[in-house]
Amino acid sequence: MSNRCMDMDCSCQGKYLDKMLQPNILMILSKGPLHGFRIIQELSQSPMFSGMEPDRTGVYRYLKRMEEGGLLTSVLEKEEGMERKRRVFSITEKGRECFNSWDIVLKQYMVQLAGLIRQMDEEVKHP
Repeated sequence: MSNRCMDMDCSCQGKYLDKMLQPNILMILSKGPLHGFRIIQELSQSPMFSGMEPDRTGVYRYLKRMEEGGLLTSVLEKEEGMERKRRVFSITEKGRECFNSWDIVLKQYMVQLAGLIRQMDEEVKHP
């Protein structure tokens, strides 16, 4: 493998998978409402983040965009013993439909990617 590609800000390094944020957030919230910090903690445990915490500011921006798109709703709630209110996010019916679509699309991608990987492996073996 060439080091040249490893040094670049290249999508082959898996850096541009932010689109996977949406299905991950929808999956997390399909289990029940959560506040933003807890969503970030759950995301870091997702296979897409492998224990690394995602950019908090980016996640909050994305949550706002998803809410504006009707996939989520949020309310400010004050938890017992807490001074500040926290924004708690919930998935909407439109969000559940989107989540179901992601399930179908990602399964299709998996099949397509498996085919691409097989072709790439063949090319590596027999250039």
